Order: sequence, then structure tokens, then C-alpha cells
Amino acid sequence: MKKAQEIRKEIIQTEFKKHMLQAAQEVIIRRGFKAATMDEIAREAGFCKATLYKYFKNKGEILLEIILQYIEDVKNRILEVSSSDDPPEEKLKKMIYSLLEIQLKKSNISRLFIQDKNIREFLHRFFGPSDKENNREVQQAIKNFNARREEIFKAGLEVIKEGIDKGVFIKGSPERILYYVWAVTEGLMHVRFWQEKKLSPEKESEEIFAFLMKGIGQSPTPKGEKK
Repeated sequence: MKKAQEIRKEIIQTEFKKHMLQAAQEVIIRRGFKAATMDEIAREAGFCKATLYKYFKNKGEILLEIILQYIEDVKNRILEVSSSDDPPEEKLKKMIYSLLEIQLKKSNISRLFIQDKNIREFLHRFFGPSDKENNREVQQAIKNFNARREEIFKAGLEVIKEGIDKGVFIKGSPERILYYVWAVTEGLMHVRFWQEKKLSPEKESEEIFAFLMKGIGQSPTPKGEKK
């Protein structure tokens, strides 16, 4: 059993780390990933560089931690929705809303993932099929990322299966249905960055949900009837 002193130390370290990550986001947003330096991040956080290096070896590790924090937020929200007593169609709508809302709250750093080619190159090296560097921290980050993503997928899959069983969603492969829902939602999350007039997450999730449930097809008008 942990002593009170150890618990307090862990809480302080967690808060320090959270503060450093927030400072790093501000610097990366302001300067870009390539131009951002550990010195500037330390100054932004109000710590000496030596303290920053106790938590992160380089800005690559910081970026990975920012990504893990992002997906952790998504995971927690999705699991909360999937475990609720709402009907499956309402769960699906809330899951879509959660993704859009989190992206909106983190829109600045999310936009950099798309616009900053240095970040894209870093992420390609990290998540791409090439050999990963022999680094324990990096390997652990990959493991943590994949574990969180798997939890999100399983939670979404349970909602789709529940909807199929209750006759709310079409019969078919739950995995394929979830892939399509995910693709539509993620596609919108990228496209909405370039939209001048943006809808609120509430309105956007309503429209996506209506699209997924009804599609864009229209039944042919019987002869003799007007549209």
C-alpha cells in the first residue's frame, strides 16, 4: 500500500507533466514542430530545462504524449457512452458528438497534425510500417496507443452489435458497419477545418447521424404521383 507521501508525489508529478504538455502544445502551435525547442517549452512551462528532461527526452516524446492524451480523452468518453443505458442509436449519436466536441476543444493542435508537414513526417515514421527505433519509451507509447484504440473500437462494436440485435441498424458485419461510420466521422473531422461556416458539434452530429441512418438515396416516385 502506497504511503501518503508517495501519493502526493505522484499527484504533483502528474500535474507537472500535464502543465508541461500544455506548454508544449502552445509552443508547437505558435512555432511549428520543427522550430519548437526544448528550451522554449521549458520557458513556457516555467521550469528549468533539466526538469523538463526528467519527464521527456526530446520533443518527439512530448508529441507522442500529446497524441496519447488525445486518444485517452476519446477513449474515456466513448467508454462512458457505450456503458450507458441509452438505446443503441442514441449511443451512436453521442459517440459521434463526443469525437467532434473533443476535436473542437483541441482544434489548434488537431489542425497542426494536418497542416504541419514535419508532424506528418514524424507520425509517418512512428506509425508507419518501417522499423521502429529500439527505444523502450517509443515501444511503450506504441503499445499504449494501440491498446486505447482497441478499447475504442471494441466499445463502438458493442453498440453496433446491440443495434443490430434490436433491429435498429441493418444486418451485416458489425466490423464493416463500424468502419464506415468511423470513416464518415473522421472524414468530416478533417474537412471541417477548411469550412468557413462551421456547425456546432451538436448540429453536426445530428446531421451525420441522420445521414448514416437514412443515406442519400431516394425511393423512386410511383407513376402518377408528384415529388
